Amino acid sequence: MCIRDRDCDIHCVTHWSLFDNHFVGIPVQEILRHVRPKPEARYVLVHADPDNYTTNLALEDIDREDVLLGVEHNGQPLAAEHGGPCRLLVPHLYLWKSAKWVRGFEFLDVNAPGFWEENGYHMHADPWREERYSGQETHAMQQMRAEAARRLRDAGSR
Repeated sequence: MCIRDRDCDIHCVTHWSLFDNHFVGIPVQEILRHVRPKPEARYVLVHADPDNYTTNLALEDIDREDVLLGVEHNGQPLAAEHGGPCRLLVPHLYLWKSAKWVRGFEFLDVNAPGFWEENGYHMHADPWREERYSGQETHAMQQMRAEAARRLRDAGSR
């Protein structure tokens, strides 16, 4: 696997940002080249510790040059409290989408809500659009959220 570095700003939903960060890690695009998700996969449910934390992303949001599995931050190994040894870095979205302690990716054909999305946070999380809460979602996005939950529930009962 190749290692890349990225300079970026990170934005938290609680109205703070940290500018001029330098991350080193494995590009997720590199992983996707080896994994080759099925054609029907359009979304990713990221699984992480602790307690099987999850967050959802559109495949197009994770299949970008700036998205990494980060192992270093500003010249130091990624600290445990910040997700070390391995944290997903999705710098163009709010920081809750950059899951700490990543264990795996589940490729889906539905946009299943993750932990914070099930608890009222926005399904996409673009900081430039201030997509913080589910009440800001369009009607179509709320319908997609409900359909994903129904399909996953039905698949689990089989």
